[in-house]
Amino acid sequence: MPSPIETLTEYFSEFPGIGPRAARRFVYHLLSKDAEYAGALADAIRELKKSILQCRLCFRFFQNGASQKLCDICSDEHTDQSTLLVVEKDADFENIRKAESYSGFYFILGGAIPILEKEPAKKIRARELFDRVQERAKGGALKEVILAVGATMEGENTVLYISKILEPLAQKYNLKISSLGRGLSTGAELEYSDRETFTNALKNRS
Repeated sequence: MPSPIETLTEYFSEFPGIGPRAARRFVYHLLSKDAEYAGALADAIRELKKSILQCRLCFRFFQNGASQKLCDICSDEHTDQSTLLVVEKDADFENIRKAESYSGFYFILGGAIPILEKEPAKKIRARELFDRVQERAKGGALKEVILAVGATMEGENTVLYISKILEPLAQKYNLKISSLGRGLSTGAELEYSDRETFTNALKNRS
């Protein structure tokens, strides 16, 4: 049976960007703290799962309190109906929203597609995105889908895949499928882009 140290190290190793060494440092950090600190951390994790919901339309996480499991953007009648901006993860959404240069709807893919991936549809919310775009396009309000993913190899691969699956809808409903333009340097993650960089990339989309 693995020790509590090994067990917790494995859990921390599942965090994005955290390897075994960093995970083990987290464990020893917790061991250096008192029981009150560990208890408060455990309570915060439990509260996170209780109070944070996932929007049934855009799939982003938001504070509980909205009706019908819709976030404040999807439930706001003043949100720009004509655009849908697609991002990889919630951290990208938060950074983009801080830029205050976009006022339409969002969609969280849940990741990106690795190069040479044999089952790309399982890596992202491909079916959900297709259904969401089709639903909004049918009503005639949606005019453009903006693919706002990082300028990485996986990001480019994701853009190609999404563009392909949305092509039938683009033709049927006369939708524009665009992606971020110059301003976002090669290899950059949207999560770390600044306000001016994203604003320029959004303005120069094509």
